[in-house]
Amino acid sequence: MDWRDYCVEKIANQRCFVSAMHKKRFIEMFNMVQNEPFFTKEICKCLFLAAWERSYTNDMEKLLQELIDEKVMDAKGLQGRRNFRSVTPNEKEIAKLANEFLDHPGKTPDESCLMKLSKAWIPLGDGALQVSDIINDL
Repeated sequence: MDWRDYCVEKIANQRCFVSAMHKKRFIEMFNMVQNEPFFTKEICKCLFLAAWERSYTNDMEKLLQELIDEKVMDAKGLQGRRNFRSVTPNEKEIAKLANEFLDHPGKTPDESCLMKLSKAWIPLGDGALQVSDIINDL
């Protein structure tokens, strides 16, 4: 069996999702791309971050659909397309975290990134680090 077969279950069992809607949006995106050749563990980690809020999910789904339509074969097709809309300091820190996932496959950034997040954003950052460890271990 492949890591994708266990991914959603493992993340859910560790209670990483911040809300039921966060989980629902993640699963929708995961199902959209789980069998695409470009889908990697690193992209999966970014899906977790993008599922936090509907507007981020919408942006990610558009990007993923472009990759599907262009029949992109590997994660390198994402290079140069990372258009993380970042307005607030918290959004900028989350965008940096997503870049860390993509730039350093198989690694989880240290928790120092959480120090730059406001109290409301810490659950997302902390959950993303936990998800990164879970996915790396699959």
